[in-house]
Amino acid sequence: MKSAWYYVKLGVLMLVLFSETFFLTTLINGFVSQGDFFNINIPFSLQVVGVMTLIILTFALTVGAWDVWYFNILTPLAIATGIMVPLLATSTTYALIAAGVAFILMAAESFRSYKIKKLLIKFDALLVLRFAVRGILLVFSILAGLIIILGASNVKEIDFGKLIAEVAEKPIKSTVNSQLQQTMERQTIYSGYSAEEIQKLLDEYGVQTTGASPDSITNNLDIKSMIQTQVNDLIAPYKELVRPLIAVLVFGLFQLYATVSYAIYSLFVGLLISIAKKTGLLKVVTQTVEKQDLQF
Repeated sequence: MKSAWYYVKLGVLMLVLFSETFFLTTLINGFVSQGDFFNINIPFSLQVVGVMTLIILTFALTVGAWDVWYFNILTPLAIATGIMVPLLATSTTYALIAAGVAFILMAAESFRSYKIKKLLIKFDALLVLRFAVRGILLVFSILAGLIIILGASNVKEIDFGKLIAEVAEKPIKSTVNSQLQQTMERQTIYSGYSAEEIQKLLDEYGVQTTGASPDSITNNLDIKSMIQTQVNDLIAPYKELVRPLIAVLVFGLFQLYATVSYAIYSLFVGLLISIAKKTGLLKVVTQTVEKQDLQF
């Protein structure tokens, strides 16, 4: 029979895991809803890495409850609930799907770590928790992509034409100016048309050049809108593939965050376990065991 203090510690850790997961899911959901996937936001990145690290460090402390079977249900359930609750406001269906996927994946990885713990004579945090921790980090990477894949209503439509036009407008305008300048210079030297005929052709296309420099001519041309229209028309037949592609890119971005979080976790988990032992949060229990081995 476990003591009341045991359940208090376990309950507090579950509550902390839920709160941290709730906050991280809210961050991810907000990031996806903004649709600004192509600009790396440093404050946001630091927040994600920081909260991810806190979650897996908190999870490491739950190792004190690994002697009971329901650990592999409670901890994944706390994290899955933290994922589900903030997503309910957007869509109950995909909130349940996201939580279900997270729970199954984390429960499976936690069980793998649980079996490793049972096989070891002495507890090693990095070795024992490796699968479970990486499973948790993978869940949040999948979550970011899953929100996009499931077509959340708060995901903004991305105007790729506008994004490309903003980048390409200046170099294209510069090239047009250069070409136009050369053309105007050649026109003064030799031309098969009279000045009146050339002006008439330009007037038909709405280009006013009388007394104008190449710069002023291109300023009258809405090059940005031209690029935007052309790009959007080009990708229109493949628009259904855009969302999955973005989901993969976002998944990769969060895997990068996860890698950084795991590196930080690796540096501090040993110290955290030592502090937990000294403060009485975790206690060392020795058991006599028989080791089974295979030999020739």
